[in-house]
Amino acid sequence: MTSLPPPYYNDDKKSFAYPTIHKRWPTIIEQAIDDVQQTINDNTDKNKIATSGPIIIDQLKQLLADFKKDATVRHFTEKEIENNKWLQHYNETLDSLNKVRKVTWQTGPWLYLECYLYQYIHNFFILNQDVFWHTYDIFYKLKTKTFKQSELGVLELCKRYQLLSQELEKGKADKEVLKLLFTEFIDISLWGNATDLSLLAGNVTLEDIKSVQGAEVRKKNEEKILVNDLSTAWQESGLSQGKADRIDIVLDNSGFELFADLMLSLYLLDSGLTQHVHLHCKEIPWFVSDTMPKDFNDLIAQLKDKQFFPQIHQDDPQAIELVSSKIESYHKSGKIIIQHHPFWTLDYNYWSIPNFKDLYTDLSKSQLIIFKGDLNYRKLTGDLQWDKTTPFKTAIQQLATSGLPILSLRTCKADVVVGLPEGVNEKLIKEYKEAGNDVGEFWSSSGKWAVISFNK
Repeated sequence: MTSLPPPYYNDDKKSFAYPTIHKRWPTIIEQAIDDVQQTINDNTDKNKIATSGPIIIDQLKQLLADFKKDATVRHFTEKEIENNKWLQHYNETLDSLNKVRKVTWQTGPWLYLECYLYQYIHNFFILNQDVFWHTYDIFYKLKTKTFKQSELGVLELCKRYQLLSQELEKGKADKEVLKLLFTEFIDISLWGNATDLSLLAGNVTLEDIKSVQGAEVRKKNEEKILVNDLSTAWQESGLSQGKADRIDIVLDNSGFELFADLMLSLYLLDSGLTQHVHLHCKEIPWFVSDTMPKDFNDLIAQLKDKQFFPQIHQDDPQAIELVSSKIESYHKSGKIIIQHHPFWTLDYNYWSIPNFKDLYTDLSKSQLIIFKGDLNYRKLTGDLQWDKTTPFKTAIQQLATSGLPILSLRTCKADVVVGLPEGVNEKLIKEYKEAGNDVGEFWSSSGKWAVISFNK
């Protein structure tokens, strides 16, 4: 078997790991300290919190100090593993990594330590003697604030969905239109940016979708998609024949991105392209904004709350009520299914999915598994230093022959990118540097380009 390339390391100044760990990680820890302090201040009537909260703050401050002095990364303790048996695998991985080079916070493998960091922080809460903290989401306030700032994007999508659902109800959508709409909802889900998408062109009649204007906007969007296997996925998944009974989405961020993913889900169900959409969440607060099951419930409550999105409820209450009621209805009837599994917050690459029999058996029932976002892409490819022309099929290793139909939607926000045609990487390095950026290689971390990669 061909030897694998090495991972990206935190001390590599040509890797996006370097600015991430030196700027983003300390900020996350500092914000976590502020969040816990605010919660203590907001609950002054609860004496227990005033005692238990500062313990967590001290633990977070110690973590920040360890990070800044580049301490050696420790194994999870027996007590921590007793409380969460899955942490044992982190220790096994750490043992193998230490054989290559001693793992410290500022020099270890980027992806492993990023996963480790969130589990490490989570232990402070679930092992605290005060049960108040056991289900506490350290990132809840930030998630809520960010989604609240997305009101205009939510309003636009709600209004357009209302018009589109009326069109679909007329039953005039042929296969060509269904495919075009699928492409556009995928675009919304991919970019999480409703304002630039062709779905929002014109009045969103089915004629508009097929119009010259709609085609022009689509073409503009596609210019930044460096690999686009969507047409193949449409054919191979059974969607083109209406034979995809189940579609799965392994979610990324909560808030507006989750909302965009739910709009894709509504379209898939409304159009009859599928009968069931399974949404896979994280079980713990993860990578700041990743979706947990409670975030789905929070989102529905926020859509219905007239104070949360006051402008939408004032300007177009029917549109947002239609969207929230549709999501709720599909969820209650078992057509939108919320799932979670500890695997998604472990340090395994996704090549290991077949080894988790319950998860693998469940995913094998799907006609298409959509992996959202940057982290899922990194885990699909092992976050290794693949040559950027490496085929996606090669980079996902055992998954390529697992029988799982994989579609990765990813805006590029980290180093690893595969499947590019010859010369594209070099062209983009030059282009990004000429635009005034110090490190041309960081084009792949800028979020300005995307890939849509499929493997049957």
